[in-house]
Amino acid sequence: MGRWGKRTVAIVAAVAIIVVAAGGVLIWRLTRPATAATAATTTTAKAEKTTQRTSVSATGTLAPQNQAYLNFPAAGTVSAVNVQLGQTVAAGQVLAAEDTTTLASAVTSAQAGVDSAQSSLTTLQSSSSSTTAQISAAKAQVASAQAKLTTAQSDLAGATMSAPFAGVVAQVNLTVNSKVNGTTSTTTGPGTTTQVSSSASTAAQIVVVDTSTWLVNSTVGMADLASLKQGLTCTVTATGGATGLPGTLTSIGIVGTTSSGTTSYPIIVTLTGNPTGLYVGGSADVTIVVSEVTALTVPTAAVQQENGQTYVTLVKSGVQTKTDVTVGRTFGARTEITKGVADGDEVVVPVQSTTTGNGSRPPFGNRSGGFPSGAGPSGVGGAPGGVGGPSALPTSQGS
Repeated sequence: MGRWGKRTVAIVAAVAIIVVAAGGVLIWRLTRPATAATAATTTTAKAEKTTQRTSVSATGTLAPQNQAYLNFPAAGTVSAVNVQLGQTVAAGQVLAAEDTTTLASAVTSAQAGVDSAQSSLTTLQSSSSSTTAQISAAKAQVASAQAKLTTAQSDLAGATMSAPFAGVVAQVNLTVNSKVNGTTSTTTGPGTTTQVSSSASTAAQIVVVDTSTWLVNSTVGMADLASLKQGLTCTVTATGGATGLPGTLTSIGIVGTTSSGTTSYPIIVTLTGNPTGLYVGGSADVTIVVSEVTALTVPTAAVQQENGQTYVTLVKSGVQTKTDVTVGRTFGARTEITKGVADGDEVVVPVQSTTTGNGSRPPFGNRSGGFPSGAGPSGVGGAPGGVGGPSALPTSQGS
């Protein structure tokens, strides 16, 4: 073999060795376990006096404060219907009327019965032969006749159905010339305790609601019931609304309803003022403020424990110092400090974050460059000593 032939073999062998070595490095880089490094960083925050609230949350249904479920008090025939669904009405406005022919005759007849009973009583009282029992019976007849007259007069007056307050007609179940049965009317509002059943509200002949004043019907669990009392301040946010509306807890039920093993108790929250843009039957979130205190607090994450002692790390003039503290109440993300920290002091707040590694190796096509650089674990991206290894955790200064 000539000199050039030997040189060619040597070159080829060297290239083969380099390729094998590079391939081995590549395989090692692609198959070695990835490492994850978690870096602990810190930030600072000031101790400050803040207003902290303890609250109870609930979800309920919007309803007008004033609702009138109106019916003619006596059976009869409808002679007029003056309103339609959605119409705005004024207080005292006539909504519907009933034919009064029969009702007026009933009044006349009842009056005659009263006159007759009163005449009989007068005759007995003027007779010396009348007994006490006879006179007592005559008086009872007068009282009965008078009661019938009062009912007849009320039925006649009720033949004209009027709005008890200004509002909107929410329901009309009447048509002219239709026959109706007599039943009582019910009006609810602030200060009333009458509850209207769903069947009674559906059957009402005309319903008027006041859409300028609102309340929320909601429920709470037994665990929250003990902390509630009438008069507590509330915030109501209608579904889809961006602004919280002020309200007051005005009613707390003590008779619960159990469903799927959970008992809930009815509450009513009355909204303050005359909010607009609300809808009957719409849902709303309710926040009831149980207590409200002003306290010196720090972020809860800043409060640490070591050897049974609670402390925070203060920062003054760039120097960190562990300081023992006495803690009070915890309000979620903030904790009250009753001793050891002053208003305006700066404290260290640890923040944990994962910075590198996810347990898998990305394909080399996604790396910068075609092949890894470095020939061993001490190269860039190699063992922990290289770039990308876990960074040192910061330590706080001693007290």
